Amino acid sequence: MNQADMIMLLKQEVVPALGCTEPVCAALGAAAAASLVDGDITAINLKMNPGLYKNGMAVSIPGFSRVGMKYAGALGAVLRNYKAGLQLLEGITPSISEAAIALVGKDIVHIEIVNEENLYAEAEVVTKSHRGRSIIRGNHSNIVFLSQDDKIVLDKRAAAGGNDLLHDKLYAMTVGEIYDLSQSADEKDLGFMLDGVKMNQAVSDYVAQHQVGIGIAKTLEKSMGGKIMGDNLASRIMYKVASCAEGRMTGCPFPVMSSAGSGNHGITVTMAIFETAMYFHSTDLELCRVLAFAHMLNVYIKMRTGKLSAMCGCGIAAATSVAAAIVYLQGGSKEQIGNAIINMAANITGMICDGGKVGCALKLATASNAAVMSSELAMNGVVIPASNGICAATPEETIANMGTVSKPGMTETDTTVVTLEVPIEYVDEVRSIYREK
Repeated sequence: MNQADMIMLLKQEVVPALGCTEPVCAALGAAAAASLVDGDITAINLKMNPGLYKNGMAVSIPGFSRVGMKYAGALGAVLRNYKAGLQLLEGITPSISEAAIALVGKDIVHIEIVNEENLYAEAEVVTKSHRGRSIIRGNHSNIVFLSQDDKIVLDKRAAAGGNDLLHDKLYAMTVGEIYDLSQSADEKDLGFMLDGVKMNQAVSDYVAQHQVGIGIAKTLEKSMGGKIMGDNLASRIMYKVASCAEGRMTGCPFPVMSSAGSGNHGITVTMAIFETAMYFHSTDLELCRVLAFAHMLNVYIKMRTGKLSAMCGCGIAAATSVAAAIVYLQGGSKEQIGNAIINMAANITGMICDGGKVGCALKLATASNAAVMSSELAMNGVVIPASNGICAATPEETIANMGTVSKPGMTETDTTVVTLEVPIEYVDEVRSIYREK
């Protein structure tokens, strides 16, 4: 992979998203299907893999008063603005909201969970005269199929199963090679990395000025002035990532900069690294380079653990990238960067993802705190030795082991979470739509 490849990949993987990307994905699929049909909608049929449903079933939708994937699909079908991509929910108005709520109220929005291993969302929107269909696969905005009635409008399904050439190149790299590549770029090439900091900081500022969520961020901020947590880098990182996540999960009207298809991954990477860079008085060039390194490493890990995994990607991928980045910002060696990754694997691998919701703020805070600890250990020559659990002799082998734990190791976890571990008001709905394949 060369510098041009890196910049192109970063521009694919680090993009703005309004709202949690899972309900956005459902809305996008329904919008694409609905764009192919005219007339009053008589049915909306959604199919999705367990991980996609799980991450969208209890998260707020910006500018909308209801929660759940049925409403996300209905919103998309009314909006029809699929060309807006992951920012299509910016089009929500009071009349759009009313129309979407009415569609769900008519009981014409149906969901089926299918046992697809990777990210999968299929939408069918039916009117009296036409039937539009869409399929999203691989990532949240990757529309691979469109049809109107029996006419195929788009079909990229044959190429949707694997990675593209850029991702194949990244997959073959070592952590050290990713580090070297990030060091080779100038600020003019990577200046767009700072856009994510500004965007996610705006969400944190919004939370500081409004009553948002259940009080996680407010309490952490207050605790920094006390004796238990104190005002230190680890506490400030925990507060920043928690405030962003709490705002996003409870419907903050601002977009965030995502990473590897996840807004919370993007929050973890950008906010934790920005706070650390401020602490060490890093230059803008250093910040651009370390953000590029961390985003690339996040994608690298996600390629092994899965786009939507049973493990918390914010902890396993994004926060692990943060641990490596904190070492990077302190001038640590490639070996120390690798050791920080190994320490993270020894620590929080196995933290489950039980869906997108306000509680994600706690997981981001915990994972970021672990990243600080893991980096400090690595900088002081401490690394968990190979053969301790899933830890191996190299960061690459350790990341591969993390991937094996995620899949096939935890493939049944999503099914369990979707069918059992959900808020009581969702239980009957979830049990009725899950069907064993």
